[in-house]
Amino acid sequence: MSKVEYTTDLLIFGIDSRENDNLRSLPSKYLSILLVRRNKEPFKGQWSLPGGYVLENEIALDASQRILTKETGLKDVYMQQVGIYDSIKRDPRGRTISSSYMALIDRTLLKQEISMDACWFDIELQENEDNINIKLTNGIEKINYVVKRECISKKGNDYDYRVVEHSDLAFDHEEIIIRGIMILRDKVWNTDIVFDLMPKEFTIGQLKQVYSLILGKELVNSAFRRVIASKVIETGKMVKTGGHRPSVLCSYKERD
Repeated sequence: MSKVEYTTDLLIFGIDSRENDNLRSLPSKYLSILLVRRNKEPFKGQWSLPGGYVLENEIALDASQRILTKETGLKDVYMQQVGIYDSIKRDPRGRTISSSYMALIDRTLLKQEISMDACWFDIELQENEDNINIKLTNGIEKINYVVKRECISKKGNDYDYRVVEHSDLAFDHEEIIIRGIMILRDKVWNTDIVFDLMPKEFTIGQLKQVYSLILGKELVNSAFRRVIASKVIETGKMVKTGGHRPSVLCSYKERD
């Protein structure tokens, strides 16, 4: 019987702010993902998710933390399992099962340079009812591919994602990335994970900007305020942002 290898792949999503030409606007937020250029076969020279083998003396989560530290210098980052990928032909070297994990980080907190083979790629999604066009760019190189979205269960709001136009990303990482983005959206809408990316004090506009970026859509102010009403408290402080009138500073309301 041939040996089955056990690996882990990491979806390291990052958010950062960049100044724009409009002085009256808040700095623009960008969602990005960390990719590494492979330096060996298979797929030598192509971009892939960070990952590696799970060692005999560790579980997949420990392997993911080890690899995250190696690639970014970050330690003790909360990681969530995205899924198990076990397609028989996903790795040309032989049967490989991957346990993938996701982290969402504030890139401004990175205190160590990422490895020379790693690079952040901005994420842009163009969506219609059936297809999602994924564009990843680091300012020099572009990775584009198309995913078909098919509803499996309307009651469960469950979808399948199948790559119909491929790129040069290694292995099955195109599929892992789109599934990770959709899981991230669900996590943002249904949990308080966004507040890990916010400063201790922030405006509602800054918070809404992060929500809109990850969810991929503009949010109506009144509806958004209802969603976050129980999650924030006003500090009584004011701050002027851009050319707008002063805004109220808020902070995260810890849950009991």
